[in-house]
Amino acid sequence: MHSLTKTFLYYMLIASVTLALNVTSAHAFEDRGNIVFNQMLKCLKLPADAPSAYNFMVVAVIKDGSADFLSINFRTPPSEWEKTAAPLIADAITQCEPYSSTSGRMEFAVTRELVEAGSKN
Repeated sequence: MHSLTKTFLYYMLIASVTLALNVTSAHAFEDRGNIVFNQMLKCLKLPADAPSAYNFMVVAVIKDGSADFLSINFRTPPSEWEKTAAPLIADAITQCEPYSSTSGRMEFAVTRELVEAGSKN
């Protein structure tokens, strides 16, 4: 019985370490996305008459300080305003290069709440 308990505790330790590593890498992933998002805000000029809610998902791959790949995704069918805003978001990301302190693939949301909060900082 003692070795069964020891084995169980060993697997619990492995699961805890794995979970901790996943959480840590998720935070690092989120932080890198925040760096690109915050820098993008400096160049972002969205069209007037923004809807009360919008939600873009940005996938960016930063390589050697610049956007190597960008994808702007919609969570729901886009409105005309969103169709106009999407390329402006992509342009802002490329105009605010270089991203010297970060590289790799990152994802982040662009919502009205985040843009307004980021613009105040």
